[in-house]
Amino acid sequence: MKIWNSIIFSTIFMVNHLSAQNTIIVGTYTNSEKCNSGGIYVFDFDENTYKYNLKYHTENIINPSFVSLSPDKKFLFSVNENGEKSTITSFTIDETNGTLIKKDERKTQGEDPCFIISDDQNVIVANYSGGSINVFKRYADGKLSDVFQNIKFEGVGVNPKRQEKSHIHQVQFSPDGQYVLATDLGLDKIYVFKYNKTKNQVLEKVGEFDAKKGSGPRHLAFNKSGKLIYLVQELSGDLSILSFNEGKITLIQEETLLSRKVRFNFRVADIHLSNNEKFLYVTNRDDADDITTFEILEDGKVKKIQQIKTTGRNPRNFIISPNNKLVLIANQDTNRINIFSRDLKSGELTPTKKSIPVCAPVNVIFYEKGE
Repeated sequence: MKIWNSIIFSTIFMVNHLSAQNTIIVGTYTNSEKCNSGGIYVFDFDENTYKYNLKYHTENIINPSFVSLSPDKKFLFSVNENGEKSTITSFTIDETNGTLIKKDERKTQGEDPCFIISDDQNVIVANYSGGSINVFKRYADGKLSDVFQNIKFEGVGVNPKRQEKSHIHQVQFSPDGQYVLATDLGLDKIYVFKYNKTKNQVLEKVGEFDAKKGSGPRHLAFNKSGKLIYLVQELSGDLSILSFNEGKITLIQEETLLSRKVRFNFRVADIHLSNNEKFLYVTNRDDADDITTFEILEDGKVKKIQQIKTTGRNPRNFIISPNNKLVLIANQDTNRINIFSRDLKSGELTPTKKSIPVCAPVNVIFYEKGE
């Protein structure tokens, strides 16, 4: 009996240990004056022990601040923020040794791309400084066309320092793949496009939503049904809960991320829902440097339950681990990805005091082999 129990325990340990092994891919800024970054970093990471091992990093890839996997996990795409010389790059992933093999690089029609998404037909890019959206055709071997469709936005917002023109900050597919939404920080809008993946007019504008003036819509996250949108607004520090029905957006609720009535500097950054859609997390930078946890109620509205420091400066994007027990936050100015444990029942976060050193990390994603 003891031998049998020992075998069962050993088997469970081995399964849990193997399931904890994952790969992390990190996008960075390479123009930091305080450290040297090679661009994109690939780490082995153990969710149970927090141990990491650098497997590979690129060289001479300029400011790959945002990276994104293709749905089939065969390719990695990155933006390359470089003013008028900005590009996007595609890579294949060698699972054996964790290296990235560059396949193609194409110039954007718009400065400083900051977000990128793809499916089996197209790669779609948000150009922040350029105030535009670019569509590239994606070929089976991972190579790309030149810009296939370019959509440029004009206008000014109410904040003369940050809204002097259009600033497209994010593009995002709806869960059913029928629409693409784009946030415009400069003009306080969300644009809604019908997605025609195989047609000449890939993105067909069918509507727009006017956010509060001066709010600066930055990132949004759909729930799985596609009927609710959670939007963070960089300039006002607001979280907006929106309904989405056949391309039409309606405001349901608006909550503030700001914890103090006194004036202080902040810039809201990233947003993600937990896998079970019971909790929502948002990062905020500058004097805030915190992450806020919201409970998602049955009607989709939210209630703030926690706000804690990210224990690092300038938290950008973050990711919830595959086992849902960790949150990894890219703190750009302290050159660390800080690891927080996550209570599955309460949703609350606790700093582990563990971190992964990376120069100027901006974006972190998990790459799960065999998916």
